[in-house]
Amino acid sequence: MAEEEKNLKRKALRLRGLRQRWIFNTVLPVLVLLILTVVLFSVGVSNYYFNSMRDGLEKQAQAQAGAFNDYFMDNGFDSYYQKAVQAASDYADKDRIELQFLYSNSGRIMVSTSGLTAGTAPGTEDITQAISQNKMWSFQGKDPETGEIIMAVSHPLISNGKVRGVLRLVTSLRLVNRQVLMAVIAIALIAALCMALVIISNLLFINNVVEPVAVV
Repeated sequence: MAEEEKNLKRKALRLRGLRQRWIFNTVLPVLVLLILTVVLFSVGVSNYYFNSMRDGLEKQAQAQAGAFNDYFMDNGFDSYYQKAVQAASDYADKDRIELQFLYSNSGRIMVSTSGLTAGTAPGTEDITQAISQNKMWSFQGKDPETGEIIMAVSHPLISNGKVRGVLRLVTSLRLVNRQVLMAVIAIALIAALCMALVIISNLLFINNVVEPVAVV
């Protein structure tokens, strides 16, 4: 009787070990693959959204700055200032993008579509790089003034070969971050569902096929 109990225990241990090995060998690769898929999808989605937004801001900044450099910057500061005020007043996307014109010597805002930021110095690297490097520069990160996560593009305004001002476009990344987060959550839920289906199907297969064969 004792020997029979020992045999039953050994069989139970073998079956348990078989179940664990089967789960480990079949579920673990799927889990690694799903985690890798979620990570790659998250990186791809965030890069797509942020790169698309940056490209849009850069194209708009190039168009706006090109008009200023071609027609308004060589007519003196008064002409530049008047056109900057008019451009800020007529700017069509002011509800989602802030258009700013900055002094090149101090980096302070001269004219802005919001009006509330005029006179302040944003202090982000896109401004300093646009002035020092004489080329368009972008910035993505926390606004030192407000603490909000933003994306900004600064384009130098040139007169007689020198930077006389900076045209800057700024937009909040709050909505974009929310969209990226929702997309990541959706793919993570799909991955979790796939993982659950894999585990359930493997458990059913073990109970109905593998363990009876192992017993035989």
